[in-house]
Amino acid sequence: MDQEALEILREAIETRLRSESVERSIGRTVRRRGLDFSVYIGMMSDIRDVAGSRKISLDDAAETLLEEEYQDRE
Repeated sequence: MDQEALEILREAIETRLRSESVERSIGRTVRRRGLDFSVYIGMMSDIRDVAGSRKISLDDAAETLLEEEYQDRE
């Protein structure tokens, strides 16, 4: 996932409404930034790949991607 996508993901998770899915939150963040739908599709594809390979929820996969990026920076 590229840097812009990770920033969108971080913002989406931070601004997520109560009981809102990560998919909906990412969609809202992408629209708010005026970005193309293809950005959303690419991000969700990456999140679904992680979720499927690790057998975890989409929410957990999104959190995992952010945690791994943070660890890679250290």
